[in-house]
Amino acid sequence: MLELPPLPPSLEAWRERVEAVVAPCILFTPRDEEDPTLPGCRYGGHPLVPPGTEWPHSPQGPLHFVGQLDFAELAACRGKALPELPRDGVLALFYDVREQHWGFDPKDSAWWKLLWTPRSAEAVPLAPPAELEEAGLAFDLPLRLQPRLGLSLPGPEDRRTPPPTEEWGRDQGDDYTVLRERLTGGEHTHQVGGHPWWIQNDARLEAQLVSHGLYCGDSRGYSSPKARKLESGASEWNLLWQVASDDASGFMWGDLGNLYLLIRDQDLRARRFDQAWLGLQCG
Repeated sequence: MLELPPLPPSLEAWRERVEAVVAPCILFTPRDEEDPTLPGCRYGGHPLVPPGTEWPHSPQGPLHFVGQLDFAELAACRGKALPELPRDGVLALFYDVREQHWGFDPKDSAWWKLLWTPRSAEAVPLAPPAELEEAGLAFDLPLRLQPRLGLSLPGPEDRRTPPPTEEWGRDQGDDYTVLRERLTGGEHTHQVGGHPWWIQNDARLEAQLVSHGLYCGDSRGYSSPKARKLESGASEWNLLWQVASDDASGFMWGDLGNLYLLIRDQDLRARRFDQAWLGLQCG
């Protein structure tokens, strides 16, 4: 099992509190590949999907294939960590990169799609439709994602396991941010599981409310009687996949933002990926 690196002197007295909130995650090292149909975790190329699957569409046309997680490959690198993840299967993520809906409207579910194949060996490649190829929205060369086990720490805005930042001075807060960056590489990190690096606020409450039909593009969605009844369920949501903006992938979500694919604990255990929620945040 991985251990935290040496803490900065200002945080040493807080080691027990810091160790209590650290969580394992899977981080990725990207590299170019030539085969657009290759198995494993990757961005771009031809998605691996259940046999007979048709290319998913939004109300305005074919969705863009963002990438896929191969859980058999992830199982080989994570050991006993992250036991809630499947040990087999491929999850393909599609999203409308032109519209880039933010996820605060229940109607946004029409602008992204997850396709789940329970057994990795049974997934087959699906060629992009000509419309995407002609618009330059299909990757000819995929980006291979080499997984490795890592550690993550929550930010001060985290609703589920916040660090004790209110009890810290400026030195502790600054050193804690540097420690988080050392562990995962900073806010623009491609990551599975663990603590998200929120660019704005913790999006668990938004996922809880929007997935139950509440519009959260303004304060009214958060202050309604229905929202107050649903609020306690926000703690059940966790990060499944964080897809970052960066030069390696060529992704640009809003203004240097991230996509966050969130899922409730019970839905992940039951492999109900159709119950996940996608949100976008940027600075």
